[in-house]
Amino acid sequence: MLFVTVLFVIVGVGGGMYWLGNKKAGYHNETLIIEHRQLLGLLAELQKINAKLLGENTELTQSAAIDKEAYANVDSSLRRLQNEILELKEQVTFYSGIVSPTKMATGLSIAYFSINKVGNQHGYHFKLVLTQVKQNNPLVRGKAKIFIAGVQDGELRQLDILALSGNTKSELKLRFKYFQTLEGDIVLPEGFAPSSVSVDLRLSGKGQHPIKQTFNWSQVIS
Repeated sequence: MLFVTVLFVIVGVGGGMYWLGNKKAGYHNETLIIEHRQLLGLLAELQKINAKLLGENTELTQSAAIDKEAYANVDSSLRRLQNEILELKEQVTFYSGIVSPTKMATGLSIAYFSINKVGNQHGYHFKLVLTQVKQNNPLVRGKAKIFIAGVQDGELRQLDILALSGNTKSELKLRFKYFQTLEGDIVLPEGFAPSSVSVDLRLSGKGQHPIKQTFNWSQVIS
């Protein structure tokens, strides 16, 4: 009888401990599940924050790149404008010296002619400036021809400056009231030794007379 009683006690205690263990295990499992869900929620929130930060970083990077490009464009435009202003100042100085009242001849005249060495050994740049000082300054119309005289292979030659520039036209057009600049690049033939340059102006209208002037090469070359 005692044995049976002890056996029931042991079984009861064992069953109680088993039930208690299961209960505790279930509690821990529920706790772990809750914590797991909480961690998943926190992870999702952190992922959202991370994505937002990455997006803001991309926007800032793009904005910085745009700002840098915009600054470069502004700087380039500023430099170009400064160069243009400097060039205009040089032109104003140049033309002021040419068209000053103390230097200008009355009527239509050749105020300036020059030929500058450029590029290869046979390349040159010419510039012709015509001015008019006359009452009411009527419009000047006409054509101009420029010839370079020299020697090639022991023979005298006269070369049309337009042909030397590769231009198919035979004459330069004139149309101005105060002054006009005619200029361009030319290439002299190999073996050609220039000696002089002649400028021939043919004007349109009644009472207009042709104007012709010849320069020694040494006077105009620079």
